[in-house]
Amino acid sequence: MKQALRIAIIGSGPRGMSVLERLAARLLERDNGEPINLYLIDDGYVGTGRVWATGQSPHLLMNTVAQEISAFSGAWDGKEIRPGNGPSFSQWWQLHLDDYEQYGGYGPRAYYGQYLLYVLAAIERALPPSVALHKITGRVDRLEEMGEMQLLHFSDGQSLQADRTVLATGHSTNQLSGLEKSLHDYASQTHGVAYIAGDSAADMDFSTIEPGQRVGIIGMGLAFYDIVAELTLGRGGRFVADIDGSLQYCPSGREPLIYAGSRSGMPVPARGRNQKPYDYEYEPVIFTLERAHAVRERGEIGFDRDVLPVLEAEITLMYAKTRLLHEQGEEQAARLCELVLECQVDSVEGVSTMAHRLGLSHPIKIDLYSLANPFNGCIFPSPLAFHEALQDVLAADYAEAMQGNVDSPLKAALDVIRNSRSVIRAYVDFGGLQPASHEKEFLARFAPVSSFLSAGPPAFRNLQLQALIRAGIVTVVGPSVQFEPAETEACVYMSSPVVQHSRVAAQVIIDGRVPVTDITRDRSRLTQSLLDQGIYVPFVNAGAEAEFETGGVAVTDSPFHPIRANQSIAGQLYVLGIPTEHTRWFMQSGSSRPHKWIDFMMDADAIAADIIQGGQYAQQPDQARHPAITSSVSSGPAGR
Repeated sequence: MKQALRIAIIGSGPRGMSVLERLAARLLERDNGEPINLYLIDDGYVGTGRVWATGQSPHLLMNTVAQEISAFSGAWDGKEIRPGNGPSFSQWWQLHLDDYEQYGGYGPRAYYGQYLLYVLAAIERALPPSVALHKITGRVDRLEEMGEMQLLHFSDGQSLQADRTVLATGHSTNQLSGLEKSLHDYASQTHGVAYIAGDSAADMDFSTIEPGQRVGIIGMGLAFYDIVAELTLGRGGRFVADIDGSLQYCPSGREPLIYAGSRSGMPVPARGRNQKPYDYEYEPVIFTLERAHAVRERGEIGFDRDVLPVLEAEITLMYAKTRLLHEQGEEQAARLCELVLECQVDSVEGVSTMAHRLGLSHPIKIDLYSLANPFNGCIFPSPLAFHEALQDVLAADYAEAMQGNVDSPLKAALDVIRNSRSVIRAYVDFGGLQPASHEKEFLARFAPVSSFLSAGPPAFRNLQLQALIRAGIVTVVGPSVQFEPAETEACVYMSSPVVQHSRVAAQVIIDGRVPVTDITRDRSRLTQSLLDQGIYVPFVNAGAEAEFETGGVAVTDSPFHPIRANQSIAGQLYVLGIPTEHTRWFMQSGSSRPHKWIDFMMDADAIAADIIQGGQYAQQPDQARHPAITSSVSSGPAGR
């Protein structure tokens, strides 16, 4: 009797689930009676992972509209639900719950967790009789390679043999360093001060925070809105609409006083009200894949020199086209795109000049870094002066967001960043940029700004924040906020060097930033075991004169086998998602689209295909599989 093929998937969040769904769809297609054991393993909640756990607060929301999300790899035909054919998140939500209209199209994360469990149940029902799915709740602490097989060691002493293992372990918790470590150490040694490390808000413990206590938050990205929601709405507060469309906050009396700050001093802006159909497709004019492939072929790419100006030209074109549509009509807007193509315009200045000639009221200058730093160069004489300026910026952002992501020139333009991610990846993935440019221009500067400008919360979060500021519950300290542990008092001082008299004392500090991928700092025993054995090594972007160790796992191109420290390829292993961040870009995506495959589903299918086809990729010579292998890994454990 033939030995069953044993396939283990470690991590059952959206990435792990996508591989399982594609495995199931492919196995259904061929259904040849081959015995297969599938093991879906998670140390939190099988089917959702911890980020999408169904028991979390309903106040924690996704930042992508539900109609753009699906965990099935094919659109639903309205008939039998099975792998490759199932409802989108939006369709499921409207079929199974009655509050779709209450959230403006943005689903609670707990609902997405319920949807993932629905997908898992559909997979289980549809599997051929020869395929068995085993759901295992447990933590894998060590993976041991034994020839062509892997032995997975669990924290409870159990073990499991597998022939193929997919590592989709998701977000990490890192060893603390720098500011985080100093604040943690200070809080550990100081009675009356607490420090909460960065993590998913659903996994943060706020139970010891007392009403009226001063709480400082580091960072004002998406996690900031989650934390604020939990400390206000989650404690019984509520928002009431005013006749002018604004909100008033009605406190419960259980809220702390929240102080926040970041480098820019600006909370992440809101997404534009969605006006696009679920199957919207963006067609770039300037910032195209063809251009990216040509530049990549040439090599020696600097992000600020070769990529950013072309992206900003594409963003400027969308801004100008939208304004021309409003000011001059559809014909002139279409003519602008035609002229840009005919004249091969590829700069902000060129697009702006051409739009002005077609009747745009004034020239345009799109500068992403200025948009992300609205208070740059400003000095404020008092916190009140800063808060007035901040409220003006927040109100203007809300007005833009409510115009919509089609009608607002600004929000339509910034959506281009989201729509251009695959093109950006073509430039930067697997060491496409020069090392210094990759480290300093792209990862340190552009990546956070692009997320800031294009991955914001729904617009009503902005309105809620304005109400909380007016109610005195939330205070934004200012730009370039500094955290200073007090020497004689039990507190941490927060202040902004550009807002005079802004110093405040906080008793609790919450890190509202998502931990950065760095496998050398990851506290996971499994990750450290893989590093110690040389199965994992950090990807190194190595140039002629410099190199940059990224912190992401060194992997081959699709289907993403890890490259060992000795530069051989672990052909029975696959690494997907966040552990490979920096080797590839924007791996935190948690879904595919209902009507088409994007990189998320393509990656999952490539792994599923390789597993089922017996690792054809792994049977090719090392150099044929990964020509750049000699410069893509660090020196291994000894070099860490």
